[in-house]
Amino acid sequence: MEPISGSSSHNVAEGLSAHQVVQVGSSGAIYVEQPRTVARAPEPPHMLPGSIGRIVGRHHLLGEMDEALTGPGSRCCMLWGLAGSGKTTLALAWASSRIADYPDGQFFVDMCAYSGTPRIEARDALRSFLASLGINRSDLPDNEAEWGGIFRAVTAGRRCLVIVDNVGSYEQVRDLVPGLGSVLVVTSRRAVPEMSVRHDARVLKLPLLTLDEGVELIAERVGFVRVEREETAAKRIVQLLEGHPLALAIVSAKLAIQTSWTISDAARGIEEETSPLRFLDDAGLGIEVGRVISWSLDDLDDATTNVLYVASMLPSNEFSVAVLCLVLDQSRRACDRRLQALCLASLVDEISPGRYRFHDIMKAYLAETLPQALEHAERERTARRIRTVYLAMSYAADRAIDPHRSSLAVDRELLAVIGSASLTVAEALSWFESITPAMTHLIRDAWAGDDVAFITRFARAVNTFLYWRQDITRTLTIQREAVAAAVAGDPAMEALSRRALGRALADVGQLESAKEQLLASMALDEAAGDDSGRASAQHAMAELALRSGDHRDALRWGLRAARESRGSDNVVREARGLYDAARALNAAGHHSWASALGLRSLAMCEERGSDFGRALALRLLGATALASGDLDAGCTWLERAWRIEETLGNFRSVRTILGQLDDAYGRNGNASAVAEVRRALARLEHYPDLTQSTLVVGTPAP
Repeated sequence: MEPISGSSSHNVAEGLSAHQVVQVGSSGAIYVEQPRTVARAPEPPHMLPGSIGRIVGRHHLLGEMDEALTGPGSRCCMLWGLAGSGKTTLALAWASSRIADYPDGQFFVDMCAYSGTPRIEARDALRSFLASLGINRSDLPDNEAEWGGIFRAVTAGRRCLVIVDNVGSYEQVRDLVPGLGSVLVVTSRRAVPEMSVRHDARVLKLPLLTLDEGVELIAERVGFVRVEREETAAKRIVQLLEGHPLALAIVSAKLAIQTSWTISDAARGIEEETSPLRFLDDAGLGIEVGRVISWSLDDLDDATTNVLYVASMLPSNEFSVAVLCLVLDQSRRACDRRLQALCLASLVDEISPGRYRFHDIMKAYLAETLPQALEHAERERTARRIRTVYLAMSYAADRAIDPHRSSLAVDRELLAVIGSASLTVAEALSWFESITPAMTHLIRDAWAGDDVAFITRFARAVNTFLYWRQDITRTLTIQREAVAAAVAGDPAMEALSRRALGRALADVGQLESAKEQLLASMALDEAAGDDSGRASAQHAMAELALRSGDHRDALRWGLRAARESRGSDNVVREARGLYDAARALNAAGHHSWASALGLRSLAMCEERGSDFGRALALRLLGATALASGDLDAGCTWLERAWRIEETLGNFRSVRTILGQLDDAYGRNGNASAVAEVRRALARLEHYPDLTQSTLVVGTPAP
């Protein structure tokens, strides 16, 4: 094609090597001029930073990069993840071991999207790349939009490596994509979907280091002998920092400089600080983790930033979108959209559909900067709303577990939240399992907010679950807090709180202290005319007497509880009183009387549909039959109890029942039944993880 002199068309490419492919627009004629002679770089560009050092772990990621960049196809890979997770290190480690595969040039640019310095414009990076290839600014067309095509043209057919580091958006990458035959590696804290859609890039999200990898990183920096002497302390540091590479590197640098420190000193230093960031950012190394994290928030809009900080105020690192919707009083769609934006920015992780998690360091940063993000009044309102939602959900869960339990008066806001929650028994147990680690945190925050009513009512809502879970230490701690809160400003809850504390004290063997609390509770209920509360205290006294071996006293208290409950028309409570009396008779050897009361208790619970009461009565009847020598009847009762307890998710009770059945069937010579029971026991080797159940929670309409 002959050149057309005087042409001013933008579809004219100048200064290119002959036989190169040029990407052009979709309209207008294409004109190609003969290339002008330009000065070429005497050597291929070598722009990679040096001194990468040995990489720890990540070997599977290096393998995936090999697959993406050496096979057929686009030869493009994107690394993304949390700030400080080692994206740049991984990219350069891979490149440094494969420089010989790219003899036509290695290009590197830090786009400074997350660095606290002005971002690098794509055209400036492109001009630098082209200059390194010998193409000066004077050789380039005035239209900068054509420069990317020129870069692709001059790298096509060559073996070049391009690393575009610290990218904030696709616009920073688009014109830096090399031509066919060369490879591209992009790193970013933010997922860039266009890389996958437009360039078929292999997208790899960097996980944090495992325990062994974290210990190896510390050993690489401070010496393997030193770490071997204090391996337990090194592991503790990795656990405290959740394997965060940058944080571990900073601690290692501190230890390398402070030669008088032991690794245990560093572990204690992290634990003693209210936030791990204080230990890390006081290192005096010129690298502040908090500041590095802050750059990840720069691109967020106000609404998404608000969701991030509100989520950070939730009492644990893990949370569900359903609960966050209730706290924010927003639709599921709105919350999902903003949480997905936070995931793409590596600020939270979606660990399963609808469930999210903060890294400890990220949550620590958000806690420290919360006063600058939210006004004091807004923080107070949010904290109270969080407590309201957690209390409401705990009420709903408690009601699902025991629908016959007497309910407390609740305020309008709490009632509105409870009304939108519908949980099955399995979902209720899942809820309680998920918040168990956060219970103490919620109570501490309530004390700080002078919200004693939350403490007493929350303690009451979680008590049944903790009792069945046999979490004795936590139960005792929470019920002591409840009594203190009731005395401090919630007198209406004092009797109930003392009763719960008495039961908890009995569980840990402090029988005299338990008796004091139960008698004080009974006196308060009597003064208030609360027959149901008094019957509950009598039921607890019967249990206490059984623990101390006083069967006569246990029988007396059980019958009194049944009589008090009959007077208040509380059939389930009456059945429980009869259950206590029957246990006392059985323990004293009066099996026929115990069986009669057990049958009456079972009938009452079946009439009212109380599965928990039925399970208790069936277990009692089974134990009574076994004690009297009727193995067949005992096994029949216990098998019925087993099925009900299994349906309720009360697996610790199931384990106890299966142990009784194993012994009974063994004595009866029923080998097939023993085998079935032992298979069931094997399935219960590990306490089932109920936290993966999906809560059915209503949220405001979109």
